[in-house]
Amino acid sequence: MTGLLTTVREVLILAGLIGLALVLLYLLRPRRRRVEVPFGALWQRVLAQSESRSVGKHWRRLLSLLLMAAIAGLLVTALADPLLTRAVGAVTAGSSYTVLILDTSASMGTRDGRGGRLGPKVAGTRLDEALGAVAELVGKAPSSDRFLLLSATGHVQVRSGWGAPRPTLLQALDGVQTSSGGLDLQRALAAADQALAGRPRTRTVLITDGGPALVAPAKWPSTLQVLRVGPSRGRSGAKGEPALLPQGLDNLAVADVRVRPAAGDPGRGTVTVTLRNDARRPVQARLSIAASDRAQDAQQFGQDAALRRVTTLTVLPGTSRQVLEDVDLSAARLAVRIAPEPPPPGKAPEFVDLAPYDDWGFAVLAERHALHVLLVTEGNLFLEAALLASDRVRLHAILPSGYKPETYAWKERVRHGIDVVVLDQLTQPLPDGMPGLRLLLHSEDPKARYAQAPEVVVRAADHALMRGVSFQDTNFDQIRVIAPLPGDVVLAAALPSAPVMVARAAPVRTVEWGLDLLETDLGGRFAMPILMDDAVAWLAGEEEPLLAPLELGRPWAIEAAGVGPGWKHLEPGQKEPKPARTSAGQLLAASETHGVHVWLSPDGREVARATVLPPAESPSEIKVLGRPPPGVDASEGSDPTAPKPRWSWLLLAATVVLAAEFGLYLRRRTV
Repeated sequence: MTGLLTTVREVLILAGLIGLALVLLYLLRPRRRRVEVPFGALWQRVLAQSESRSVGKHWRRLLSLLLMAAIAGLLVTALADPLLTRAVGAVTAGSSYTVLILDTSASMGTRDGRGGRLGPKVAGTRLDEALGAVAELVGKAPSSDRFLLLSATGHVQVRSGWGAPRPTLLQALDGVQTSSGGLDLQRALAAADQALAGRPRTRTVLITDGGPALVAPAKWPSTLQVLRVGPSRGRSGAKGEPALLPQGLDNLAVADVRVRPAAGDPGRGTVTVTLRNDARRPVQARLSIAASDRAQDAQQFGQDAALRRVTTLTVLPGTSRQVLEDVDLSAARLAVRIAPEPPPPGKAPEFVDLAPYDDWGFAVLAERHALHVLLVTEGNLFLEAALLASDRVRLHAILPSGYKPETYAWKERVRHGIDVVVLDQLTQPLPDGMPGLRLLLHSEDPKARYAQAPEVVVRAADHALMRGVSFQDTNFDQIRVIAPLPGDVVLAAALPSAPVMVARAAPVRTVEWGLDLLETDLGGRFAMPILMDDAVAWLAGEEEPLLAPLELGRPWAIEAAGVGPGWKHLEPGQKEPKPARTSAGQLLAASETHGVHVWLSPDGREVARATVLPPAESPSEIKVLGRPPPGVDASEGSDPTAPKPRWSWLLLAATVVLAAEFGLYLRRRTV
């Protein structure tokens, strides 16, 4: 009620001022224009008639005054309409309800915030800037307003409820910290919409440095205001907006980690690290690789892990790759860190990483299981020796006379225990559903083509089956040309273009090789055991030495043997494991803690997985939220095509008519 009385008093004062201005204008007596005439007696009769009509002229002035007063009344009404409507609405509706959604995703930890709680001149994180914006918004709101504070990443957490007093809400801001997960904007807005259901005078305020575009405009709350922090502050999300900050951002990041075991020696290999330099200049940095069988997070890798490699390099702007060869892979867990090169003693650093949360990358090597291989051959010792050279192959050799494909079908795998089948010079098919390698030179197909003394080269060097394989200086007496099917990958070919080895991934992984090892000296070369080891691993589906990483903030479902009650989950940084959630033979979890997560079985087995940061949490990206539907109040900018209020047109019309009437009045007075 106090607000309504204040608004009415302001409207009355405005009306009084306008009325006083009109009266003063009418009290002014404009000077008549001086007109010289040749003979004054001619105007005596006109002046006499003007004197007789002086009473009528007073009436015309009074009517003009009343007309302008009416127009001024319309002007006051137009100006007072939005004020009175707002005041009356505040009295009739009571308190307003606001949901504050505070983005606490990984990128909010970037140290380029400004104007936060630490002061306008002190550089803090984007979260500090966001907390300052929340404190300012709450401090300026009327005492009757109610607030609900939510922190949002991959999940939504209530920090302060509707009934909390202002000091309690501001105190809750002190406990807010960033995570390593991404922002699930749909979930956050859905939670806000649910919290505001059935309440009057509602709005949602999102405090963020950006986020993914919404799938559908219908998912936006009924009212929305976006307060931007960080590099996207003040940006409208217009079409053609650059993907990165034009001025760059001082940040080094580990974007990806890949491992490739050395040919013939799985204990050593090559580590390929994808680095990202968000600055617009080269940076001297130090890349380190640590390995451990027990460490889970950055702190533990720094304390008790074995340091495998430290390399000083120049990281160019943008994305680049660094290849480190001959790295010890004897430990199952790897951690890679990129950091600016420390300055000399007594000198200030030239480069300060503003986003330390993405300096680490983690990887977990897959356990090398023993693979059971069925070899059907007439006693090809070259082939047997190449298979036995692998430490993971368990060889089961039989003669062609004892081979029956139906016995080794996939549906009978529990009984026979074979993982891969290798057929040497057999025209019989591979078992139904079983992956396998077929070496066959002489085909029963009358249309088969052959090549004599060909030169064979590798055609798919990037394929997992051809790692470290070369046919250079290898002699072939004869090969069979294979006609590849759609979807096949030609692994090797006789020059100029005669496929001799193809890989097929669907419906079952198979390799067709038009070769007899007795017709070549390949069996005595080093490439043969490497090729067979790669082939068995690819056919069994274990060609990738790294286990697939888990994206932070997303639901995880991990398949593992013997999953059931009693399993426990140990997150990085935790001292004691907690009971794990399981369902249908899968381990279910979700976390925003970066590192290596471990699940422990009741019988002592463990399952380890590394995590990766969400791609959208790059601190240098301009993340545009997308435009809300018409009618939604958003700080990105108002819609110029939105219809104007009726009172604005009334105000414009009253102003024009008022100016015209006063101009005509002056003209009448001066004629």
